[in-house]
Amino acid sequence: MNSNKIEEIKVSVIVPVYNAEKYIKKCVNSVECQTHTNLEIILVDDGSKDSSGQICDNFAHNDDRIIVLHQENMGQSVARNNAMKIATGEYFVFVDSDDVISPVMIEKLLECAIKTDSEICMCDFIMFFDEVYFEKTKANSKEKIYQGKKAIEFIHTVPGEKYVVLWAKIFKKSLFEKITFPEGRICEDLAVLYKLYYKANRISEIDEALYGYYRANESSSTFNLSEKYYKDVYLALDEEMDFMQENCPEYYEFAAKTNMYWHMDEYRKLFRQKKEKKYRKELYKEYKRLYYISRDLPKEKFYKYFRFAPKVYSLLKK
Repeated sequence: MNSNKIEEIKVSVIVPVYNAEKYIKKCVNSVECQTHTNLEIILVDDGSKDSSGQICDNFAHNDDRIIVLHQENMGQSVARNNAMKIATGEYFVFVDSDDVISPVMIEKLLECAIKTDSEICMCDFIMFFDEVYFEKTKANSKEKIYQGKKAIEFIHTVPGEKYVVLWAKIFKKSLFEKITFPEGRICEDLAVLYKLYYKANRISEIDEALYGYYRANESSSTFNLSEKYYKDVYLALDEEMDFMQENCPEYYEFAAKTNMYWHMDEYRKLFRQKKEKKYRKELYKEYKRLYYISRDLPKEKFYKYFRFAPKVYSLLKK
């Protein structure tokens, strides 16, 4: 497809916004200045109590590509679902309201997706705490292409956020048919990504960091691991295990091993706080069940240490 045809492709950029007045201007500015200009930018004000909603309206007044939805505070999942209902682009890009993107991110991802006939294309990201500076873009980025299902394995075997978050990716809109974000839950990315990877025939990557991930926002759901965070992670992984057992059994044990890790992590946290003794026993019991399910996968030594001496391991592990 030539460059003129690519320019004709509309991309919907979805940005949920909640109490983001400190960050939203930089975020939206970085989207507005994309080299791929055929955009539909959907800002969803999720019942913000600060001036975020007004800031979004001001942006829409000055840029006719921007649509603003205002809703009661119902969470990021509902915000994304409502945006997808009205989105008219052939592709979706998701951006968090405290993050920024390189001016060429959408152009690069879209070009790669079309060139490689991929339903999903992703890039690397830069973690930042104050300002972010993207390196000069490469004339010829290296590309990696693989079957969509392979990314399910990467969710569970590659450290870091790359394969477990919606951002820093472009998705063919058709992938989201019959897939929505679970409402009332956090960790919603984890609950849908494996389904998207499963549906994708081909996924591609480019070796450039084109997304800026802001890590100093203490209101972010990933900044503090709450009781609800753990429960929603368990629910997402239990659902994934059921899905894999039925549709993709070769990855069933991978989901079980990740589930096992999070049970260990919460146990350690509660042990150090000297809390929830009865609940810790339940966590340990479930850990052993998941350990057995994933018994054929190679495991780091700490999994075995915890299995035989959870209290000693929790006490010694920093």
